[in-house]
Amino acid sequence: MDIKDLNFETSTDDKDLVTLKLTISKDAYNKELEKQIEYYKPRVNVKGFRVGHAPNNIILSRYREALEGATNEVLIDEAWNTYHDEKNVKAMGTPKLLDLENKDDGLHLTYEYYPIPEFNLPDLSSISVEKNKYTVDDSVVEEAYKLSLHRFSHFNESELKSEIGDRVYVKIEFDDDANQKYNKELTVVASDDENESIFSRNAVGVKKDDKKLLKTYVDGIEATLIMNILKVEKPDMKDDSKEEDRQKVKESLKDHLIKRAEERANSELINDTLFNKLIELVNMTLPKGYYEEQLEISLNEFERSMSSRGMSKTDFLISVAKTDEDIRKEYEENVRKQITFDMIMAKLAETYKDSITVNEEKAKEYANRMYQYQSYMGLAKLPKEEQQNIINYIMRDAQNRATSEAILDYVKEHVQVSEKDAGKFKPEESDIWGGY
Repeated sequence: MDIKDLNFETSTDDKDLVTLKLTISKDAYNKELEKQIEYYKPRVNVKGFRVGHAPNNIILSRYREALEGATNEVLIDEAWNTYHDEKNVKAMGTPKLLDLENKDDGLHLTYEYYPIPEFNLPDLSSISVEKNKYTVDDSVVEEAYKLSLHRFSHFNESELKSEIGDRVYVKIEFDDDANQKYNKELTVVASDDENESIFSRNAVGVKKDDKKLLKTYVDGIEATLIMNILKVEKPDMKDDSKEEDRQKVKESLKDHLIKRAEERANSELINDTLFNKLIELVNMTLPKGYYEEQLEISLNEFERSMSSRGMSKTDFLISVAKTDEDIRKEYEENVRKQITFDMIMAKLAETYKDSITVNEEKAKEYANRMYQYQSYMGLAKLPKEEQQNIINYIMRDAQNRATSEAILDYVKEHVQVSEKDAGKFKPEESDIWGGY
């Protein structure tokens, strides 16, 4: 299709949404319609004629709706692609077709899309970042060894004060009648992780019959609850292995932890340091409407995730002492960063496409892992169409993941990276068993 076959006009609203009204000339439309007739002519039976020899006008009269539908389908894509290529239009995602109408002067199409914002990539060689360097000494190994014992330990009730990792049974009671429907008993793991619930964070250093007053929010209003400690259980980490065997395990564990420390440092470099550095260096104004749509999608997904865990949003907000507005502000920042980063990644992929090599074996490995998980979750029991949709998603996601890694590896190789002392490596349970 030639740009001369198109008439178009565009308008942009206050949310940066572009509406494209495009008309395909009648001549261009009829030309494509004739192609469709010729394509289907040998495939249809018309009484009184040999297959493939019926006149075009008779075929059209018999199968007009299907032929015009096939014509429209082709022209919807062709018209957009012609406009896109001629005007160098870059849209975020797939343009949405709002309206289609076949009139005397041609096919009228209306699209909506958000334009990709214009921005410049920084010179990679001018970027300087620091990579964490962790120390793995005997004290780190000892901590990891205790974690390994902890995993398989039996827990016994204790009168001593709780420590990190202990199980603490609590009863939550609100001090006002209106909120008593949220009273409940919980079992939490004592933790100093700021990402854990207020109950886990306040379960360190307590013993049976202790009480704690905690501040939280219910429906956006500050509320006070009493956390009653019902019971503390500690792991019985008795180690009956011989000293010689323990030392062999610790030596092997140290080598493993050194590798895990390096993996964590690389992950932090890519997923935290480079992620934030690129966002910091790129000046980009996101389309307002697109940002708002993605924010709502993320917030809806957050609520669905709460439901899938058997927790209401109110219960979750109580457990983290936050309001709806707090969560929204967190998501606003995260969504803005993620969209910006996605745009940067797309431009990096385009700019350095001749230098970036995607590891196809990694893509296959990721696809196999996801397929095995879906198989475990009952993929074979689903309808065939749904199975195929999931498999298609797995293949796309695996390829996207391998592509993203290739892009970031390229970036990592071309920025200036120096090391900084990050202190002792703090092992987590996943570090003990991951790849070990």
